[in-house]
Amino acid sequence: MRPQPITKQEFQAKILHLRGVLNNRGYRGIYLSSEGAMRWLTGMRHQVTDIAPLDSTTIHCLIKPDKESTILHFYCERWEQNRLQSFLHDPLFSSEAVKVRYSLIEELYHDDNVLFPGDTGYRELEREIVSVLIEHLQGNQMDKLNYLVSNSRKALIEISRLVEEGMTGWDLRSLVYEKFHQKHLELNQVVLGLSGMESFQHPVTDDDSTVQKGSVIKIVVGARYFDMLHSASQLVKIGQDVTPFEMKVYKALAAFSLSYAATFTSEAAEKDIYERAYPIAVKVEEEYQLEGFSQCAYLHHLGGPLSPLGNREFLIKKGGNRRILPYSQFAVNPVDPILFHKCELQGIVIPDGPPVILDEFALVEHEFMTMPYNGRKVRIPTIISTKEK
Repeated sequence: MRPQPITKQEFQAKILHLRGVLNNRGYRGIYLSSEGAMRWLTGMRHQVTDIAPLDSTTIHCLIKPDKESTILHFYCERWEQNRLQSFLHDPLFSSEAVKVRYSLIEELYHDDNVLFPGDTGYRELEREIVSVLIEHLQGNQMDKLNYLVSNSRKALIEISRLVEEGMTGWDLRSLVYEKFHQKHLELNQVVLGLSGMESFQHPVTDDDSTVQKGSVIKIVVGARYFDMLHSASQLVKIGQDVTPFEMKVYKALAAFSLSYAATFTSEAAEKDIYERAYPIAVKVEEEYQLEGFSQCAYLHHLGGPLSPLGNREFLIKKGGNRRILPYSQFAVNPVDPILFHKCELQGIVIPDGPPVILDEFALVEHEFMTMPYNGRKVRIPTIISTKEK
């Protein structure tokens, strides 16, 4: 059974969290207009085009807490009135703690001490509201996340088993969409690193991109289930066994990914996370005896937090002062400088200690490897070979 888009308990917890953030920061309200934020608030998709999480949608909401309740004043374009009125009848909004109104967007006026998009500090406040798992590692948000990551990984493995020599980029892209849509998962990013693109960090496929025997191709997705998002990569070796050297390099990269992911601790500053990456990479280079491997620290971007606002709310950068929020999510996807493998992991920041690394393999029995992390074994992606077909 698929988890609900949003439950009343989840909605009430979100409103309580939102009130707390606004009160702590001294604002009377905030105006939410992005697809990611509105989907977080309502549990519904509002963009009618392909998903662009930070772009404005046609239904917005001005949120203003008062002493006893929270006002949700929805605004919409004129042609969206019927849809807006329909979803406002949802029992979700039938609570004494919430007062719901709606108007046409042309009637919007700017209220003092209410933060609007474009105002200084808006993006950080929006991130603080939307990013946090409001019931922590329990509740409907966590159910949605577990459903998403397990079905997303299952789809990636099913796709890997169907990849064939001679496929074009268009063939593979169509297969990716088919498998994810069968599982009721949306996609707001599909990146395919096919034959000849091994060294490309963010390849762009077209009709002439192909799958060739002996290549290790990359299938990279940003998959979405309502307000939850999975950032994932799968490597596939075409028509041949994975060589011992390929696996050695990949295991080194996985070791780096796990050690680097452990630096995403509650309230850590991005500049500190950035500085810790290189010493970790040097240590892995020495352990695996792979000369030059330490360049993986800064070869690709260093990942960062993710949420309904997108695959990355921001990328970890040198000297950055933004902090990692407790019970927020993040993803890392370093690339090695030798074979250009990618090993992507997603985790949840907890208040004390290293983060939880998500287990994506609840629905599959094979096609993963285990590695030590924080005193236990975790299951992480491996390189899948198509030779046995």
